[in-house]
Amino acid sequence: MPTRRALFRLATLALLPAAARADEPAVRVLQSWTRATPGAGRTAAIYLTLEAEGAADRLTGASSPDAAMAMLHESYTENGVARMRMLDGVDLPAGSKVVLKPGGMHIMLTGLRRTLRRGDKVEVTLTFASAPPIKVKVPVLAANTPSPAGETMPGMNGP
Repeated sequence: MPTRRALFRLATLALLPAAARADEPAVRVLQSWTRATPGAGRTAAIYLTLEAEGAADRLTGASSPDAAMAMLHESYTENGVARMRMLDGVDLPAGSKVVLKPGGMHIMLTGLRRTLRRGDKVEVTLTFASAPPIKVKVPVLAANTPSPAGETMPGMNGP
């Protein structure tokens, strides 16, 4: 019959893998979407919500077989003029949700290899500073779809 000390050691050893996993970087994609491209449109924006579980991390890039290039971008207004700039990464604080949405941070796909039609899916691989890459199949929504939070991009009409 095991002693109390032996049982305590076994219980402690059983908990160690779970404790170690709590500090390992892991990122969840909670929601992703893009809009259909009009005609022969060659660019699209990917929007998604990310959550770093365990430890903080950083989204460092993206790629897609459906586009020549995928870049992290941020939209902003300066002196009344809408602008966009490339980002070298997006910080993901531990336990927090970071939303890439219209009018803010997003993943810009350029040189699309096909027209994105409503109902399609776009494959995107997200890369992180610490967590392993994540492949996401991003659903393509109608061209005039507002974001889940209700925002629309300038020049786009909601439903």
